[in-house]
Amino acid sequence: MTKTLNIALIGCGSWGKNIARNLHQTGKLACIYDADHNLSKKLNQNFKLFNYTINDIFKNENIQALVIASAAKTHKDIAEEALLNNKDVLIEKPFCLSLTDATTLSKLAVEKNRILMVGHLLNYHNAFIKMKDLIKEGKIGETKNIRAHRLALGAIRSHESVIYDLAVHDVSMILAIMQELPVKINAHSIHHNSNIGPDAISVKLTFKKGATALISCDWMCPYKEHKFSVIGSKGSLVFDDTQDWSKKLHYNPSTINSDNSINMLPVEKIILKEHEPLRNELEEFINCIQSRKKPLTDHQEAVTVQNVMQIIEEKLQRN
Repeated sequence: MTKTLNIALIGCGSWGKNIARNLHQTGKLACIYDADHNLSKKLNQNFKLFNYTINDIFKNENIQALVIASAAKTHKDIAEEALLNNKDVLIEKPFCLSLTDATTLSKLAVEKNRILMVGHLLNYHNAFIKMKDLIKEGKIGETKNIRAHRLALGAIRSHESVIYDLAVHDVSMILAIMQELPVKINAHSIHHNSNIGPDAISVKLTFKKGATALISCDWMCPYKEHKFSVIGSKGSLVFDDTQDWSKKLHYNPSTINSDNSINMLPVEKIILKEHEPLRNELEEFINCIQSRKKPLTDHQEAVTVQNVMQIIEEKLQRN
């Protein structure tokens, strides 16, 4: 590896532009490629970067890594070619659109001894990082239930359903807290607009010791709600990403007693350091490339999440 780390960005849509900004600020952005060649040329000129074809990027030994933020249907093929050319790779969510493709990439990363990471962004959010720390410290006691609401009037994707666009975030976060796969999955869906899959889903995950997780995702909802709550035997932690940083995370020590009466106690705000989650994610990728350590959301985590999403998809197809 050369002393200077050079990372190529593949795909520069609305989210790709955020990646480009952050990577440029780190000094690691080598070039941008987009299927819209005029856009690539313009952005490379703006950032004073070289304008390469995608094949140039794969073959260029001075480019050590790729961030893939192109259309989800292209992720597997681009990542596979990058790995075959000995590049480290970060794939923005969704990792792939099938468990078979995800497993193929994971095996290839092991064979080639490459860093392969997925951008399950909310794992790098300071509110979620703090939430996990507090749970580990015993702040809420034994985890009983997790509730994840991801609702908005958003873009209807043409190649991925709400499962891969929205629910992937919550599945990743739930598995990060539970550290085990669910033993039972129930799922229901609503289809109105998308031709590729459901527009709204409700999912229940049940875990070995009886803990449950309820996921509600909807891109037809007329209001926005991004809440992730963990309810335990000693209270609850609520992460509300629509709030300002001073209100994003709070602890509610109120509990339900054995006689079903409620022990009401005042809510406690949790102080957080404001930091862009995407910057945390990209810094993790850069650090892992340089140290060769396993990323927090590596390809094994990606396959585990993909496994749960495929089961959800199969359950919905049977309904």
